[in-house]
Amino acid sequence: MIIYPYKKVPKSEKETSETTNNNIYLFHGEDSFSSLQNLKHWQKQFAQKYGDETNIEIIEGKKLDPSDFENNLQSMPFLAEKKLIIVKNFLAEANAEAQKKVAESISKTPEFSLIIFYESTTPDKRTSLYQKINKLGTVKEFSTPSPAEVTKQILDKAKKENIKISSSTALYLSTQCSMNLWLVFGELEKLATYANGEEITQKMIDEMVSPTLSSSIFKLTDSIAAKNVKESLRIFRILIDSGEEAGMIFFMIVRHFRILIQARELIEKNETQGEMIKKLKQHPFVVQTSARQAKNFTIPQIENIYKTLLEIDRKVKTGIIKSVAGNTSEFQLAIEKLIINCCK
Repeated sequence: MIIYPYKKVPKSEKETSETTNNNIYLFHGEDSFSSLQNLKHWQKQFAQKYGDETNIEIIEGKKLDPSDFENNLQSMPFLAEKKLIIVKNFLAEANAEAQKKVAESISKTPEFSLIIFYESTTPDKRTSLYQKINKLGTVKEFSTPSPAEVTKQILDKAKKENIKISSSTALYLSTQCSMNLWLVFGELEKLATYANGEEITQKMIDEMVSPTLSSSIFKLTDSIAAKNVKESLRIFRILIDSGEEAGMIFFMIVRHFRILIQARELIEKNETQGEMIKKLKQHPFVVQTSARQAKNFTIPQIENIYKTLLEIDRKVKTGIIKSVAGNTSEFQLAIEKLIINCCK
């Protein structure tokens, strides 16, 4: 979704001693692809409106000097009405004192200066600078898009570039990439080359695309719920053979079963999906998938699996199950035994 520049954004009616400023923006969030696309859109629109890029300055956060920033902010644009200052990853990289000084500076932002703070990750919302931007300007968080939104973007790009792919196949690609648009469009480009004018199929995706860890964990728990021990072990071995660390796979399994317990309890209480999303504080796709999977287990079954996972974790941490760099065979065996027992 593109956020259009220069659009007035309504502010809250909360009393403030400082004047709100529609020239201050912060873009951040898990969907760094969309936030970066918006930043590029703003740069292009600004250059078109004010002639060229002479009055566009991009500052890397680690190189920003608060004193120079304030002087720059107050200096007039060159032969134009406005100037655009883009500050990248300052909230993530600067210390508290530097952020405090910049927060004071933006309180005096002149009308001719437009500032966009761009963060490739979600910043700490407790910092003085975040609080100041949120109070004076506009904060836009780009959350991980839903499968439907990613599917639409795939189909839009495919239509634009004459790539043949169906809606169902586009949806399958989005889930394989865990709704990560960087991965999605990279894999789509690779698949288009491989298809060579033919329609991209699910089989091509299985052959050419390495699924993300979270996507594979969903597949693994689906197979466990179906009591398909052969498929469950196959998925686990693929993860190991593809270079995923046993510890990270285990962590993701533990995390997923913790969500499944919570989802199953909420299902028992007849909670709606919307209420589940709020209470679990997970992406809608994760909640939807977890709710579907949880129905294949009873609460005692999930609790027993979770207790076994915690016991494995205890044994690894105390050295009963050996797991060292370059040799995690005992750890892998413990996970495989867990999978077999879950499928009985």
